[in-house]
Amino acid sequence: MSVLLALAIATQTVDPYQLDIGAPGKVAVHNNLISSKTGQEVTVDQIAEAADSFSYVLVGEQHATPAHHQMQADLIRALHKRGRRVLVGMEMFTRDNQSNLFMLPAQRETVDEFFETSGWKTQWGHDFAAYRPVLEAVRELKTPIIALNAPRDWVRRIGREGASSLKPEERAWVPEIRTDNENHRKVFAALMGGHPMNGPQGENIYAAQVTWDTAMAKSAIDAKNARYGDKTVVVILAGIGHVMYGQAINYRIKQMSGADSLSVVCIRGGEATAVSRGLGNYIYQSP
Repeated sequence: MSVLLALAIATQTVDPYQLDIGAPGKVAVHNNLISSKTGQEVTVDQIAEAADSFSYVLVGEQHATPAHHQMQADLIRALHKRGRRVLVGMEMFTRDNQSNLFMLPAQRETVDEFFETSGWKTQWGHDFAAYRPVLEAVRELKTPIIALNAPRDWVRRIGREGASSLKPEERAWVPEIRTDNENHRKVFAALMGGHPMNGPQGENIYAAQVTWDTAMAKSAIDAKNARYGDKTVVVILAGIGHVMYGQAINYRIKQMSGADSLSVVCIRGGEATAVSRGLGNYIYQSP
């Protein structure tokens, strides 16, 4: 999720957690992990069991929130415990950086060494310590890391010039930029403070967001297809704007592969909050 989106969440006039998209009604969450269907508290083991029939599990985070990353690590371990072949797809890395991500899960470097070899500062830049639980789980379980994101200069170019600026040779990673999902536009507008992105500049900014989602979905699909077997599950770690209401990465996975996915949407702690049931299959509000 971009800095622009993160700032918009803090200043929105439309509550992005209460949109009427997907399952009807609201559900209360208060510093716990719940099923949006039942409203009942659940464990990561229960989510892992529910994921038995899914090849993609998306966890939408508030970046560099330690409790969110600890929950992600716990879910990765729970899926591994159920015998799944877990791949961890990370928004934090661009696909052209994949070759630098093999040493940690091979246990040929430490987590601290990974900070340097992965190019964390330039690839992501958020507080590395917050993500340590995820990376420790990856190393311990020998879980491959999949770089999900498109090169950032591609996204910036599309944000300036529009979807038509995607070059033919870039379509292997971003096959198509489709901007016709009206529900996703509603989510994006809510995250941008409730203001629709109008005019050519607004359309270009929106196309850049869709490029992110499409590229990450394609990377996850390619990783899954390269490792055959029903036991494989791709755990996708990305900002909540790429997961909410099943309209972003999850929507593009369905569009490109036909596969459904399971989602966990993480929000920060505070007062008891009512959120839309459609926000995600599971909601985690960190204490």
